[in-house]
Amino acid sequence: MKAVVLYGKGKTELRDVPVPEIGDGDILLEIKAAGICGGDVHFYDGTMDGLGGYPMVLGHEFAGVIAKAGKNVDPFWKPGDRVVSENTGYACGRCPACQSGNFVSCEHRETLGCSMDGGFTKYVKIPEQILRLYPNCMFHIPDNLSFEEATVLEPASNAYKAVIQEGGIMPGDNLVVFGAGTLGLMTVQLGKIAGAAKIILIGMSKDKKTRFELGKKLGATHILASDEEPNIVEKVREIAGPDGVAVVVDAAGAPICLNQATQMVRPIGRVIRIGMNDAPYGYGLNDVNVKSITIRGHMGYNTISWRNNISLAAAGILDLKSIISHRMPLSDFNRGFELTISQEATKVILTPIE
Repeated sequence: MKAVVLYGKGKTELRDVPVPEIGDGDILLEIKAAGICGGDVHFYDGTMDGLGGYPMVLGHEFAGVIAKAGKNVDPFWKPGDRVVSENTGYACGRCPACQSGNFVSCEHRETLGCSMDGGFTKYVKIPEQILRLYPNCMFHIPDNLSFEEATVLEPASNAYKAVIQEGGIMPGDNLVVFGAGTLGLMTVQLGKIAGAAKIILIGMSKDKKTRFELGKKLGATHILASDEEPNIVEKVREIAGPDGVAVVVDAAGAPICLNQATQMVRPIGRVIRIGMNDAPYGYGLNDVNVKSITIRGHMGYNTISWRNNISLAAAGILDLKSIISHRMPLSDFNRGFELTISQEATKVILTPIE
């Protein structure tokens, strides 16, 4: 089968790889759609090493059909079932994170497409260990959702946990979102669903071409290009008015964004950091103390995030389709990555080839 293989730092190519063999407790999933994520770009451009060594099949946002199920697999999962993977391939089951059900935060977690073979191919193996430990490592796809839409549930669930479970947004609160990528746009939409009064999306001028209009469609009441505003903090305070900003979600990750977030959030407010960046912070933190701000580190999602988002999407409340800008065969993966890097695309969906 054909697969997008990371075979060295910043080196990818379409290769022939064997179809995974499964044991009595494993599931073989036939991929129908897979999405390119900003995290995949870090492998593609060499800013991040392959976490599981080389070679490795990329792709951690994917959905498909169960092709085979080992004889010892829970009968809840049957060949022919339409499913979406949560992409955890291994968790230890013993650490405090696992004991609380937050397998994504397991110190020993392995991720399909990041440290184990993933979904940019025709078939992927869901291992017995994770199926036994974490029965919700996959979810059935409602009949009224396409495979393409199901792949977008991964970033949507990321956003759900950030803005609702961790941010605790309430109807009438004001929300600021840094970053106009997929995660930022889905955070905007979840803020709208939760009833936020003012939703301020902050991106860059280069986002104007495609992402700002989509941000408006998904619920942003105000959109700002940070590189065009002389004082982004004061502008946000002006828009928010006397009620201030209850929650800031940083889906960009640059240190300056976190600094600006602590300045613009109201006292007793919450800042949720999704975006990642290794650069030193380099700013003072007195606002955190003086205003009693909560800064929450964010990683992924949990079963609640997925289950509730699936319900919202099935009910037609959560829009997954609008975020998809491009569709192409796996053989065009280079073009898909370049469109993502240039920000001409919001979400590229790849489909397998024989």
